[in-house]
Amino acid sequence: MLRRLLHKIVPPENSLPLAITGLMNLIAFSGPKLLQVLGWSLPMHDMTAAFDRAFPFSPVWVFVYVAAFPFWIYQYSVVAKESRSLCYRLVAADFAAKVICLLFFVLLPTHNVRPPLETGGFTGWAMRTIWLLDTPTNLFPSIHCFVSWLGTRYIYECRSLRHRGLTCTLCTVGSVLVFLATMFTKQHVFYDVISGVAVAEIGWLVARYTGLPRLFERLNGRFLRTKLAQMI
Repeated sequence: MLRRLLHKIVPPENSLPLAITGLMNLIAFSGPKLLQVLGWSLPMHDMTAAFDRAFPFSPVWVFVYVAAFPFWIYQYSVVAKESRSLCYRLVAADFAAKVICLLFFVLLPTHNVRPPLETGGFTGWAMRTIWLLDTPTNLFPSIHCFVSWLGTRYIYECRSLRHRGLTCTLCTVGSVLVFLATMFTKQHVFYDVISGVAVAEIGWLVARYTGLPRLFERLNGRFLRTKLAQMI
């Protein structure tokens, strides 16, 4: 039963490419943080601008921030089920964008100063948990924003959706809400959001005009001929 459920979310033939997006997220997010913990980091920069004062700290937005994770799974799953070629383009774009993020996190590390958290109850607990799990580093560009927008970018290219217009609209609204959530929770600042969208667009261009998707296609083709792939 669990296997059938997973196959509905992730087509078996695209399991390796989608797994690569998860692996790259782990490397881009955790690698620089490990270097920072070990003291092997360049000086930190604070990208907070005057414009960020327009977004007061509002812990209730943490629920939108957390909802981004199933939002990404939904978007990437829909694209993966659309076609193999579109899936390879998404994975290539995601890979290129995360490499860019990794370079920025290492070469231009940023941080921000979190405000006092006085909210109690479940909202306060959720906000404290996010802050505990995610230190205020690796901010520019925002992975949260780039993944949300990149998924939406490729949803636009899915032609077989039953309610395509509605889905595209809802994903666009969802992305904007994620952008706002990163700023209202003080996880990111405005420049992080803008750079996240820019990185997503660069990834889209790389996937569109280079041979990187074909590289993932060949890699996946070899994987699908292995015994491990047959077990999946």
